Amino acid sequence: MSEEQPRRRFWINLGEGAAVLAVVISALSYWDARREHAVVEHQVLSQAQAQAAFVLTGVAQNSGRQIALTPLKSTQAIQSQRYIFPAALRADPVDIAAAAPRIELDWIGPGLGRMLNDAHGAASGEGTLPVAIITTYVEDGEIRGDRSLYRIGYAWQSRFLMGRHISLEGISLIQRAVADDPRSQVERSWAAARRTSPAGG
Repeated sequence: MSEEQPRRRFWINLGEGAAVLAVVISALSYWDARREHAVVEHQVLSQAQAQAAFVLTGVAQNSGRQIALTPLKSTQAIQSQRYIFPAALRADPVDIAAAAPRIELDWIGPGLGRMLNDAHGAASGEGTLPVAIITTYVEDGEIRGDRSLYRIGYAWQSRFLMGRHISLEGISLIQRAVADDPRSQVERSWAAARRTSPAGG
Protein backbone atom coordinates (compact mmCIF):
# COMPACT_ATOMS: atom_id res chain seq x y z
CA MET A 1 0.00 0.00 0.00
CA SER A 2 1.40 3.39 -0.97
CA GLU A 3 1.58 6.36 1.40
CA GLU A 4 -0.96 8.18 -0.76
CA GLN A 5 -3.81 5.72 -0.04
CA PRO A 6 -4.11 6.34 3.76
CA ARG A 7 -3.82 10.05 3.11
CA ARG A 8 -6.55 9.84 0.45
CA ARG A 9 -8.86 7.87 2.80
CA PHE A 10 -8.24 10.46 5.52
CA TRP A 11 -9.35 13.28 3.26
CA ILE A 12 -12.33 11.29 2.02
CA ASN A 13 -13.46 10.57 5.60
CA LEU A 14 -12.88 14.19 6.53
CA GLY A 15 -14.93 15.31 3.56
CA GLU A 16 -17.77 12.94 4.44
CA GLY A 17 -17.76 14.21 8.02
CA ALA A 18 -17.87 17.80 6.82
CA ALA A 19 -20.80 16.95 4.54
CA VAL A 20 -22.71 15.31 7.41
CA LEU A 21 -21.95 18.28 9.64
CA ALA A 22 -23.24 20.65 6.97
CA VAL A 23 -26.48 18.65 6.72
CA VAL A 24 -26.91 18.76 10.51
CA ILE A 25 -26.27 22.51 10.64
CA SER A 26 -28.70 23.05 7.77
CA ALA A 27 -31.38 20.98 9.54
CA LEU A 28 -30.85 22.88 12.80
CA SER A 29 -31.08 26.20 10.98
CA TYR A 30 -34.31 25.12 9.26
CA TRP A 31 -35.81 23.93 12.57
CA ASP A 32 -34.81 27.17 14.30
CA ALA A 33 -36.34 29.25 11.50
CA ARG A 34 -39.57 27.23 11.65
CA ARG A 35 -39.73 27.61 15.42
CA GLU A 36 -39.20 31.37 15.18
CA HIS A 37 -41.91 31.55 12.50
CA ALA A 38 -44.32 29.60 14.73
CA VAL A 39 -43.59 31.93 17.66
CA VAL A 40 -44.29 34.98 15.49
CA GLU A 41 -47.53 33.42 14.20
CA HIS A 42 -48.63 32.66 17.77
CA GLN A 43 -47.92 36.25 18.82
CA VAL A 44 -49.87 37.64 15.88
CA LEU A 45 -52.80 35.31 16.63
CA SER A 46 -52.74 36.22 20.32
CA GLN A 47 -52.76 39.92 19.49
CA ALA A 48 -55.64 39.44 17.06
CA GLN A 49 -57.63 37.52 19.66
CA ALA A 50 -56.93 40.17 22.29
CA GLN A 51 -58.08 42.90 19.92
CA ALA A 52 -61.27 40.97 19.14
CA ALA A 53 -61.98 40.06 22.77
CA PHE A 54 -65.25 41.12 24.34
CA VAL A 55 -64.91 41.82 28.06
CA LEU A 56 -67.44 43.49 30.35
CA THR A 57 -66.74 45.90 33.16
CA GLY A 58 -69.27 46.62 35.89
CA VAL A 59 -69.91 49.51 38.26
CA ALA A 60 -72.18 49.19 41.30
CA GLN A 61 -74.95 51.78 41.38
CA ASN A 62 -77.95 52.76 43.52
CA SER A 63 -76.32 51.69 46.79
CA GLY A 64 -75.45 48.30 45.35
CA ARG A 65 -78.89 47.53 43.96
CA GLN A 66 -77.52 47.06 40.45
CA ILE A 67 -74.33 46.70 38.45
CA ALA A 68 -74.20 48.73 35.25
CA LEU A 69 -72.33 46.85 32.52
CA THR A 70 -70.29 48.27 29.66
CA PRO A 71 -67.86 46.72 27.16
CA LEU A 72 -64.19 47.32 27.91
CA LYS A 73 -63.79 48.43 24.28
CA SER A 74 -65.72 51.54 23.30
CA THR A 75 -66.02 50.26 19.71
CA GLN A 76 -68.33 47.44 20.82
CA ALA A 77 -72.06 48.11 21.16
CA ILE A 78 -74.19 45.63 23.12
CA GLN A 79 -77.42 44.60 21.38
CA SER A 80 -78.78 42.07 23.88
CA GLN A 81 -77.70 39.96 26.82
CA ARG A 82 -78.83 36.87 28.70
CA TYR A 83 -77.78 36.23 32.29
CA ILE A 84 -77.72 32.71 33.71
CA PHE A 85 -77.42 32.47 37.50
CA PRO A 86 -77.08 29.43 39.76
CA ALA A 87 -80.45 27.66 39.81
CA ALA A 88 -80.49 27.83 43.62
CA LEU A 89 -80.65 31.62 43.34
CA ARG A 90 -82.71 32.01 40.18
CA ALA A 91 -83.89 29.17 37.97
CA ASP A 92 -84.82 31.12 34.84
CA PRO A 93 -82.41 33.28 32.82
CA VAL A 94 -82.88 37.02 32.47
CA ASP A 95 -82.91 38.62 29.02
CA ILE A 96 -82.43 42.33 28.37
CA ALA A 97 -82.12 44.60 25.35
CA ALA A 98 -79.32 47.04 24.63
CA ALA A 99 -80.96 49.98 26.41
CA ALA A 100 -79.37 49.34 29.81
CA PRO A 101 -77.11 46.28 30.21
CA ARG A 102 -77.13 45.58 33.93
CA ILE A 103 -77.48 43.05 36.73
CA GLU A 104 -80.22 43.81 39.25
CA LEU A 105 -80.14 42.76 42.89
CA ASP A 106 -83.89 42.10 42.67
CA TRP A 107 -83.18 39.23 40.26
CA ILE A 108 -81.16 37.23 42.80
CA GLY A 109 -81.67 38.99 46.15
CA PRO A 110 -84.42 36.64 47.43
CA GLY A 111 -82.32 33.59 46.59
CA LEU A 112 -79.25 35.08 48.26
CA GLY A 113 -81.31 35.87 51.36
CA ARG A 114 -82.55 32.27 51.62
CA MET A 115 -79.02 30.94 51.14
CA LEU A 116 -77.61 33.19 53.88
CA ASN A 117 -80.41 32.17 56.25
CA ASP A 118 -79.72 28.49 55.64
CA ALA A 119 -75.98 29.01 56.14
CA HIS A 120 -76.46 30.68 59.54
CA GLY A 121 -73.35 32.68 58.76
CA ALA A 122 -71.86 35.82 60.21
CA ALA A 123 -73.93 38.96 60.66
CA SER A 124 -71.90 40.60 57.91
CA GLY A 125 -69.55 39.45 55.21
CA GLU A 126 -68.77 39.15 51.53
CA GLY A 127 -69.23 36.46 48.92
CA THR A 128 -69.20 35.76 45.21
CA LEU A 129 -71.45 33.96 42.78
CA PRO A 130 -70.97 32.99 39.11
CA VAL A 131 -73.07 34.22 36.22
CA ALA A 132 -72.86 33.26 32.56
CA ILE A 133 -73.43 36.23 30.27
CA ILE A 134 -74.37 35.61 26.65
CA THR A 135 -73.96 38.77 24.61
CA THR A 136 -74.84 39.85 21.11
CA TYR A 137 -72.90 42.94 20.10
CA VAL A 138 -71.85 44.97 17.08
CA GLU A 139 -68.25 45.79 16.22
CA ASP A 140 -66.87 47.15 12.95
CA GLY A 141 -70.33 46.85 11.45
CA GLU A 142 -70.55 43.12 12.17
CA ILE A 143 -72.88 41.32 14.58
CA ARG A 144 -70.88 39.10 16.91
CA GLY A 145 -71.50 36.95 19.95
CA ASP A 146 -69.77 36.16 23.21
CA ARG A 147 -70.41 33.59 25.96
CA SER A 148 -68.35 34.19 29.08
CA LEU A 149 -68.40 33.33 32.75
CA TYR A 150 -68.16 36.14 35.31
CA ARG A 151 -68.01 36.39 39.08
CA ILE A 152 -70.36 38.76 40.92
CA GLY A 153 -69.16 40.15 44.22
CA TYR A 154 -71.73 40.93 46.91
CA ALA A 155 -71.80 41.90 50.55
CA TRP A 156 -74.35 41.61 53.34
CA GLN A 157 -74.94 43.16 56.72
CA SER A 158 -77.59 42.38 59.31
CA ARG A 159 -79.25 45.49 60.70
CA PHE A 160 -81.09 45.52 64.00
CA LEU A 161 -84.87 45.28 63.44
CA MET A 162 -84.36 46.00 59.73
CA GLY A 163 -83.38 42.59 58.40
CA ARG A 164 -80.38 41.87 56.22
CA HIS A 165 -79.05 44.36 53.70
CA ILE A 166 -77.46 42.83 50.58
CA SER A 167 -75.55 44.88 48.04
CA LEU A 168 -73.84 44.08 44.76
CA GLU A 169 -70.18 45.09 44.59
CA GLY A 170 -69.06 44.46 41.00
CA ILE A 171 -68.04 41.74 38.53
CA SER A 172 -64.82 40.11 37.34
CA LEU A 173 -64.11 37.79 34.43
CA ILE A 174 -63.65 34.07 35.13
CA GLN A 175 -63.54 32.60 31.62
CA ARG A 176 -64.05 33.83 28.08
CA ALA A 177 -65.49 31.88 25.17
CA VAL A 178 -67.36 29.26 27.19
CA ALA A 179 -67.66 26.20 24.96
CA ASP A 180 -69.79 23.98 27.20
CA ASP A 181 -73.38 24.57 28.19
CA PRO A 182 -73.35 27.87 30.14
CA ARG A 183 -75.78 26.52 32.72
CA SER A 184 -73.49 23.59 33.47
CA GLN A 185 -70.50 25.91 33.78
CA VAL A 186 -72.38 28.12 36.23
CA GLU A 187 -73.47 25.20 38.38
CA ARG A 188 -69.96 23.72 38.50
CA SER A 189 -68.48 27.05 39.49
CA TRP A 190 -71.21 27.58 42.08
CA ALA A 191 -70.67 24.13 43.60
CA ALA A 192 -66.94 24.81 43.89
CA ALA A 193 -67.56 28.16 45.55
CA ARG A 194 -70.05 26.63 48.00
CA ARG A 195 -67.52 23.99 49.04
CA THR A 196 -65.16 26.80 49.95
CA SER A 197 -67.76 28.93 51.73
CA PRO A 198 -71.49 28.42 52.43
CA ALA A 199 -71.98 32.00 51.32
CA GLY A 200 -70.45 31.32 47.94
CA GLY A 201 -67.14 33.04 48.66
